[in-house]
Amino acid sequence: MTGENEPGRKKPVFVIKIRKIDKRKLLRRSLLAFLFLTAIGLGVAVGFYVGARRNLPDVEELERFQPKIITTIYAEDGKPVKEYAEERRIVIPYEKIPDLLKKAIIATEDPRFYRHKGIDYRGILRAVKENLRLGRRGRLEGGSTITQQLAREYFLYTQQTLSRKLKEWLLALRIEKRYSKEKILEMYCNKFFLGHGACGIEAAANLFFGKSVGELNLEECAMIAGIFRGPSIYSPYNSYDKTLRRRNHVLTRMAEEGFIGKEQAEAAKGRPMTVLPLRRDESEFGAYFFEEVRKHLEKTYGGNALYRAGLKVYTTLNPRYQELAEKALNKGLRDMDKKKGWRKDKKNLLAEGHTELEKVWLPSWRVPALQPGDFVEAVVLTASRKEAVLRLKDYSGRMSNAGIPWTKAGALDTLIKRGDVVLVLVNGVDEEKKEAQVSLDQEPQIEGAFLAVDPLTGQIKALIGGYSFKRSQFNRATQALRQTGSAIKPILYTAALENGFTPASILQDWPVNFEDKWTGEAWTPPNYDGKYKGSVTFRRGLEESRNVVTARILQAISPQTGVQYCRKFGITSTVYPYMSLALGAFEVTLAELVSAFTTYPNKGVRIKPYFITKIEDKDGNILEETRVESEEVISPQTAFMMTSLLQGVVQRGTAAAASFLEKPLGGKTGTTNNFTDAWFVGFSPSLCAGVWIGYDTQITLGNRQSGAVAALPVWIDFFKNLIDDEKKKAEAAGVEIPVEEFEVPPNLTFIEIDRKTGLLATPFCLFPLKEIFVPGTEPVRFCSHMDHMMTMDYYSVEKAEEDH
Repeated sequence: MTGENEPGRKKPVFVIKIRKIDKRKLLRRSLLAFLFLTAIGLGVAVGFYVGARRNLPDVEELERFQPKIITTIYAEDGKPVKEYAEERRIVIPYEKIPDLLKKAIIATEDPRFYRHKGIDYRGILRAVKENLRLGRRGRLEGGSTITQQLAREYFLYTQQTLSRKLKEWLLALRIEKRYSKEKILEMYCNKFFLGHGACGIEAAANLFFGKSVGELNLEECAMIAGIFRGPSIYSPYNSYDKTLRRRNHVLTRMAEEGFIGKEQAEAAKGRPMTVLPLRRDESEFGAYFFEEVRKHLEKTYGGNALYRAGLKVYTTLNPRYQELAEKALNKGLRDMDKKKGWRKDKKNLLAEGHTELEKVWLPSWRVPALQPGDFVEAVVLTASRKEAVLRLKDYSGRMSNAGIPWTKAGALDTLIKRGDVVLVLVNGVDEEKKEAQVSLDQEPQIEGAFLAVDPLTGQIKALIGGYSFKRSQFNRATQALRQTGSAIKPILYTAALENGFTPASILQDWPVNFEDKWTGEAWTPPNYDGKYKGSVTFRRGLEESRNVVTARILQAISPQTGVQYCRKFGITSTVYPYMSLALGAFEVTLAELVSAFTTYPNKGVRIKPYFITKIEDKDGNILEETRVESEEVISPQTAFMMTSLLQGVVQRGTAAAASFLEKPLGGKTGTTNNFTDAWFVGFSPSLCAGVWIGYDTQITLGNRQSGAVAALPVWIDFFKNLIDDEKKKAEAAGVEIPVEEFEVPPNLTFIEIDRKTGLLATPFCLFPLKEIFVPGTEPVRFCSHMDHMMTMDYYSVEKAEEDH
């Protein structure tokens, strides 16, 4: 192989020939290339422009824009009590927008708003320069004017592209050409979503501060103006610190633009950012009632109409009745729950990994302030035998062991420990020291329901379906089927009055076996108290809720007749003609039972309950108006006799605890086996209300926790406060309280009888009573000493024999 430097071999020679360049040709070619590329660029630009112009929407659509309008629910007095909407928007004119808010928006969003024609070229260059300076270290600045933002919000929903940006510019120019600056700013302020369902500045002012936009102060205007940049980022509820910094940035910009002084801006920055709690959608007030309304609207008109069409729904709700009912039921459930003592089921934050208890903020702490009477979750910081220190939002809570006897414990530290989250009742508040005196409580596990109906109209005035709608949306007033116990007895007694019985009829309260013809089984009904009274009147059998007496009545009229009357009274749930019907062994809803009882104060006529009177569209056209459905169930005479019998239940029977109330009242208690359900349904001449108490599952309420013990106190609390309200109104007006009485129908006679024997009374009778009869059914002889002996209580006879 020959080497590289082998002698005798010649090295290759490379020759490069350089041609002389023709400068003229080069210049000509470069110019042609430039013109070609320019033409292509212009063609593309023109194409973009023509395409953008061709697909541009008509800016006149701004004037035809139809916002999604709030559906408003009105109470019986015509005042709004609830809203349904995907967004809350209240459009206001330019003149009502406060000057400070206009300046705040312009300072932060478009300082040269009044000096450009829709596109701020200087602003674009400034944004590019700022973005180059920040690089990736900060949030990129935009150069969009208020007009461009408006165009984008109304018409352009796609992602950021060159085509969309070109359209945005063209639309901005068109908008500026067609509308004044004032109109553009007005549309801008009314259009944009500002978080938590609020669209536009008026809705935002109402949501955050409970004010009209014209009532906002400087720092409030600054906060709302700052949210325009990004409501998902700047929310005083979700990102308090970010929103506060943004508000202060707006104040700085206002000072830089000369809209306010620097001292004014600094003073405003030093003030706290205080907003109302997010409570509109979380309120428990009337939740079950409004849910019934919502379901009806959605089923009848659809979700689009419910949330966007601006329906006006006029309901039968009485807000004061609803408030009193909720207070009474919640108190009753808490009192019942306390009878079972303290439950050690409270969560502990330390066990969940939280170490700095002083910095924890509980999700339930929405309301910024505390009020005496509030039930609030609190975090236990320290606990000793006699005292505990807790944190309630920004307050320090003090608790002593004086309020814990219901827990069946003597020392606080045996109940709670550091880190526990417990429910407390706020007894007093010192705002200056940010301290609160509290007592230990707990959320009841027991459930309840309440329903109040005007018997004369059928209008539902108050409705509660459970302890908490947040905890359970199941409506126990309208959906829960529960055994009624003795609360069903008035219907059977009514059937008896129309089938040969009178209030003075004598029945035997002795142990007895019945053969149930439908089941073929023997049935022995026990009395609630395990005692027997011997011969008793029809009235006394109902007043004292004697089970044996009711069973004898049902046997006499037949279970089939009992079922027929249940149907007549509007009960549609399954009821069989069994003898156990006498004790309410079949399940019905509270709504059915209350509706049935409205027949008595309304002279035998039952009006089907309803909760909506009419529905209008946004223009006031009536879409729906309730047609009252009424039916004569029994005669006015029978209705009045039954009303009198049920008044006796309240005056001296199982509901005697309500006898102190200064109003003519009637009603009936109900208790089921093993004390799983407690009922009371009662009425005045103008209102019928029912209460049910129990667990969702068949769990006993506790020994002897009857309708009189568990349900009646709620009913009493409600009616007592109702009567007190009437007194206060009368005193304020300087008039006497209107007297309510049950109207006496014709063709009835009032005869004085002996309440024990049911016979005509003599001067020697110890228990005289004015009794009501249909003419021709009155007793015909006077009572005697022997009659009294025959009607002595069974246990009184036994005791007499023992004494003898």
